[in-house]
Formats: sequence, structure tokens, C-alpha cells
Amino acid sequence: MRQIARHDVVFVAGFAGEHEPTWSQKAHAREGCHPHLHGPRNRNVRMGRALDGRPDMAAVLHAFAAVMSHFEALRTLYPRDADGHPRAVVVASGVLRVDEYASDAPPTYDELSAFTLRLAEPGFAPDDLPLRAAVITVDARPIHIALSLHHFSADTTAARIVAEHIARLAVDPGTDLGSGWQPRQIANFEASPSGLRHAHRVDTHDRAMLRQSVMPELQAPESHRDAVYNFVCLDSAAVALAAAGLAKQYRTSVAAVLQAAYACALAEHLGIGNCVFNTVMANRQTTFAREAVAHIAGRALVPVDTSLGGDRFPALCRAVDAALARSSSVSLREPDRYARSLDEVSAELGRSAHNPYVVNIRPIAPRTLIRARADKAQHDIERATASSRYRRFPKPVDPYSGKLCFDVWGMSETAGISLGTDATSFDVTDLEQILLSFERRLVGAAIRARAVRSGSFTGA
Repeated sequence: MRQIARHDVVFVAGFAGEHEPTWSQKAHAREGCHPHLHGPRNRNVRMGRALDGRPDMAAVLHAFAAVMSHFEALRTLYPRDADGHPRAVVVASGVLRVDEYASDAPPTYDELSAFTLRLAEPGFAPDDLPLRAAVITVDARPIHIALSLHHFSADTTAARIVAEHIARLAVDPGTDLGSGWQPRQIANFEASPSGLRHAHRVDTHDRAMLRQSVMPELQAPESHRDAVYNFVCLDSAAVALAAAGLAKQYRTSVAAVLQAAYACALAEHLGIGNCVFNTVMANRQTTFAREAVAHIAGRALVPVDTSLGGDRFPALCRAVDAALARSSSVSLREPDRYARSLDEVSAELGRSAHNPYVVNIRPIAPRTLIRARADKAQHDIERATASSRYRRFPKPVDPYSGKLCFDVWGMSETAGISLGTDATSFDVTDLEQILLSFERRLVGAAIRARAVRSGSFTGA
């Protein structure tokens, strides 16, 4: 790929302002994330998206301008004050530079990954917009967009939403972008009396959950540089079909079905009876994916009593769903208070409470999980299971050092999940066995549920 042009995209939103960084942004700073760091370890968010419908370059650039105007976080600069602390300054208008790269053939997945990494490496200056963008063309026709957003403005879910909005607007300029929490709204709520009361309630909730947790501590590698991070991916249409069907039948959420099945698999592997997960939720009390880039990071410690077991899987799913619902707005904490809480709970437990088990689940409704209907014949799920694809590979430890991370991604035609941890806690065979058990549990529960519904056998 070779750069052939640079386009200046002018955006105008009509309003500006300044606000305190949100809790999520302060937490990023406390965790050592540096958007201004140069090099591949700057931890900025990277995202690529194919362009459908064959839009022309003018339509793509217009889509960039509309998205920049819509998302306040994409118009936020972070200059530092006299004490060196970043300020969040929202600008009303500006210019985004979008580079155009020509390719002789559509790039492969690996080539796109390498390209987005190079896009992220330079980091961001304090007076830079937090978005770097490029368009890849083949025969002068845009086919891909590539984005790099610094972590103060986006997580992976939000970056995906930004990319999807740009792609949709390029095809249909009249697409409704919806509404969502903007950074100034979030910061104002966090500083309000009700926001502070909520932060204290969350702190109490998290302390209690951490004390109840029997999850074993994962070992943090001694050296980031020498550590190996094992990573296993599953791409399974059967998981998508099973999760959608079970959620519909049990009248619960897909997120609860997925987490219940995973908790059973992990508890069985570790020989424990209950788990506490640090679950990433959608924005406050909404059923849709996050619409705001700077968002209230919906993190919640959710207890799962796996002693209910596979024999009572419907009851387990409903219990998890109730726990998720109770914790749907959990996330707003004062960073200093949260750090003190973790230290205090760690001292009480005699082990670190800093590395909770993370489950990234997008709580998508069953009807949007998969285009194929979930009430197909029983053999369709079985056939889909045979087409499951597993990949396993080590990678350098970076953001998930010392943590077991379970991520559900791309839940459209298939449910892709990935599981990873540092090599001192689980090896790659362990992770693959957990995922195999996870898939078997979901598919088995779906097949049994259909058999019961159709009266094929009794006593299930």
C-alpha cells in the first residue's frame, strides 16, 4: 500500500466546552496508559472496517465529517495545565486529516492488522484530535477504512461503533446516528451528589463481591518483556445459534446465557463452586451497544453460583441475568478511592484483588444475534458445531498481563470468542479445553431444550 493523497475533512458541530476528565479517563491514566507515547506499546485503539456498497471517496469523507460532528469525544483535545494534568477541551469545529492509500489488490487480514498498527504508532500530541484515519482504495474505489483512537476517547467496542457509523453513512448519508452520553454529561454526573453517592454504592458492592470470590489468583509475569501471553480463539456458528435459542426460550439475555455457560466450564476446570467476574456492560441501562465514544465504562463484579450446575442451566441463566440487571449501572468510581479499596481488600484476602477475571460481553438481543432463525432443526446446530474453528497462538503480554480475559466478538453470523492469560497461570491447552467445554455446554443445553420442547424425550 502506498499513500497517494491527504484529505482535509472539515467538521462543524456548533458547540464547545471544557470538562474534567471522566472516571474512565482518570482510571486509564492511573493504569499507566499514555496516548502521547510513541511506538507499538502506546495501547491506542485500532480498528479496521470494510466499506460495503462501493461508495465513492466524497461519500466516505462526508461520513467522516458527520461522525466527527456527532461524537463529542472525537472533538476533545487534552492539553496539560500548569501542574501537568490533562484538561478535556471540546472543540466546536476543526479539520481531520484522512490519508488515502492505494493498493493493487484488497489487503489481507494480516496486512490490515499491520497497517492499523503503523497508524497507531506515532501517538497523539496534546493538540491533536484523538482520531487518526485512513482510507484504502483499489482501482480508485474506497474499500476499507482504518482508524486509530487514543485510549482516552475509546475502547474497542466504541471504536467499532465509530467505524460502523462511518461505513453506514458512506452508503446512506441519511442514516440516524442515534444519541448517547457525551463526555461533558458523564463528567457532570460523576461530580454531582447523585454520582458520588452512586460511586460509594459501587465501592461497597465491589468490596463485598471480592470478599465472596473463590476464584484463584492469576500469576502476574515477572517481566513484561519476557512473558508469553497465550491466546485461543473460537469461531462458532453453533454458539451463536445455541445462545440465541436459549435466551429466547429462557426469556433471558444472551449475555447471561454466555456467561453462565462459561462460568460452568471454568468452574469445572478449576474445581470451584462459584465465580466472581468483572463484566464489561453496555452504557447505563441501555440494551444497545454504546453510542458515545467517551462512555460510562459499564464494569460490574457479578457473582455466579455454578453449584446450580448444568442440570439446572435455565435457573443459572436467569440468576446470572438478574445479577447483570442489578449491576447494569455499576462502574462510576473515584479512581483514588477504587485503588485504596483494592489494596484494602487485597490485605483482607491475603492475595491480590487487582486482577479480577474479565468477561467482555456485548448484551445483544437474540433477534439481532444471528440472521438465521434460532428455531431451525436440531441437526443444524450439530452441523454448525463441526464447522467450529479454533486458533491458538502466543503473543507478547501487554494490556491483559496477569488476567484471564474472555471476549465475545463479532456476534453476527457466528459467535467468536477468545480466551487468554499469561503463561504462568494457564497454558494454551488449558484455554482450549475451557473453550471446548464452553461450546459443548451451550450446544448440549440447546439440543436438550429443543428435545424437551418437542417432546422427543422426558426427564431432561
